[in-house]
Amino acid sequence: MEILMSKDPSYVRCIKPNDAKQAGRFDEVLIRHQVKYLGLMENLRVRRAGFAYRRRFEIFLQRYKTLCPQTWPNWKGQPGEGVATLVQHLGYKPEDYKLGRTKIFIRFPKTLFATEDAFQLRKNTIATTIQAEWRGYHQRQKYQKLRSSAITIQSWWRGEMGRKVATRRKNAAEKIRRFIKGFIHRQRPRCPDNEYFVDYVRCAFLMKLKRNLPKNVLDKSWPVPPPALSEASELLRELHMRNMVQIYCRRISAEWKQQLEQKVVASTLFKDKKDNYPQSVPKLFVNSRIMTNEINAKVLQIIEGDSIKYAVAVTKYDRNGYRARPRQLLITPSSAFLVEEAKVKQTIDYTNLRGISVSSLSDGLFVLHVPCEDNRQKGDLVLRSDHVIETLTKLAIESDKVNSVNINQGSIKFTIKQGKEGIIDFTSGSELIISKAKNGHLSVVAPRLNSR
Repeated sequence: MEILMSKDPSYVRCIKPNDAKQAGRFDEVLIRHQVKYLGLMENLRVRRAGFAYRRRFEIFLQRYKTLCPQTWPNWKGQPGEGVATLVQHLGYKPEDYKLGRTKIFIRFPKTLFATEDAFQLRKNTIATTIQAEWRGYHQRQKYQKLRSSAITIQSWWRGEMGRKVATRRKNAAEKIRRFIKGFIHRQRPRCPDNEYFVDYVRCAFLMKLKRNLPKNVLDKSWPVPPPALSEASELLRELHMRNMVQIYCRRISAEWKQQLEQKVVASTLFKDKKDNYPQSVPKLFVNSRIMTNEINAKVLQIIEGDSIKYAVAVTKYDRNGYRARPRQLLITPSSAFLVEEAKVKQTIDYTNLRGISVSSLSDGLFVLHVPCEDNRQKGDLVLRSDHVIETLTKLAIESDKVNSVNINQGSIKFTIKQGKEGIIDFTSGSELIISKAKNGHLSVVAPRLNSR
C-alpha cells in the first residue's frame, strides 16, 4: 500500500472502435454508446467548467520559457514569478488562467493551443539561432587559419596605406586652411583668398535648393541664400513659382476653374466679415441644391427662355407679420425667380436689383433690395438659406452685383412697401431663433461659432 500510495495513478478509458477488430473502421453507434456509458461527456463538461489544464510552474516554465525575452534562456528568480512574467508577455487574459501555489491553471484549451503553436514556431527560430552560432564558430576557425597568412600581407600593406593616408591628410589640411581663410575673408570681393569658400557656399546653397524646392504654389518656403546669391536666389524663386503656376494652370479643368473663381468672390465678400464664412471654405460649391426634376414643370415652362444656373430652397419671411414660408430661389443669367410650387411668386430683374444685405453673424438671412415705386410693386425680399455663402456668391456673380453686397452689424433696414420700412435686429445667442419682436421688428438670434 505504501508503494501504491507513492505513485501518481492515471485512469485510462479504452473505447472499442468496432466489434470485428478491423483497423480503420469506426462504428459511430458503438462509440457513442461507450462514450455515454463511461460518462466522458460529463467528465469533459466538469473539466471545462473549471481549469482543464494544470502544470507545475517548473514544467510550464521549462517548456515555454523561449516565448518570452525575460525568461529566455534562463530565469533567475522563483518559478512562480517566471510563469507570471511569461503569461503576461503572452497576453493571457485574467479570466483565462489562475496561478496557484505550485501550479498554473488554464481554463480554455484554445489558450493552451495558441501557446503551443507559438512554441512550435519558436522552435524554428531557436534552430536558426543554433545554426547561426555554429556557422559563426566554423567561420572563426577558418579565419584563425587564414589570419597567420594575412598578417604578412597586412604588414606590407599597412605601410603602403600609411603613406596614402598621410598624403590625404596633407591635402585635407590644405583644404581646411583654404576654407578657414575664405571664411575669414568672406566679406571681401572674390579673390584667391576666399574663392574656394565662396564657390563652396554657392554650390551648397544650390544643392540645398534642389532638395527643398516648393512642391506647389501654396508652399511659400524658400532656403535663405548667402549674400552673394541673393539676387540669383530671387530670380530662381520667381522662375520656379512661374513654372509651378503654368503647370497648375495647364492641369486645371474648366469646372475647377469656375469653382476657384466663385471661392475668390466669396473670400472677397465675406472673409473676416461674416462669422460662418470659415465653415464654407473647405466645402465645394455645388452647381445646384435642387434637381431639375424637383422643380415644377409649369415653372420650367414660364422661364424656359433662361437656363437655370443655380437653384436652392429658401425660407421667405412675409413683409407683414414675418411668417415663414418655404420657397425655391431660381437664379438665371438675367433674373432671379422666387417660386412656390407651380407659381412664380416674384421675378427679380437684375437691372432692378439695388443691392443685397446680410448680417455679420452666422444666421442665413439676407435681403434683396428691389425698387418699390408705387403700391403695386412688392417691397424687398427677406429670405433665409442654409447655404447663404454659396447662394449669395452665385447670385452676386450672375447679377454682376459683387460690389453691391453689404454686410451689416446690428440691424438691416428693408422696404415693406412704398413709404414704409421694416427693421431686422441681429443678436448672438446659443441657438438660431427668428421671431417678431414686441417693437414690430424681426428679431434674429444667431448661434455663436467656436472657431472663425
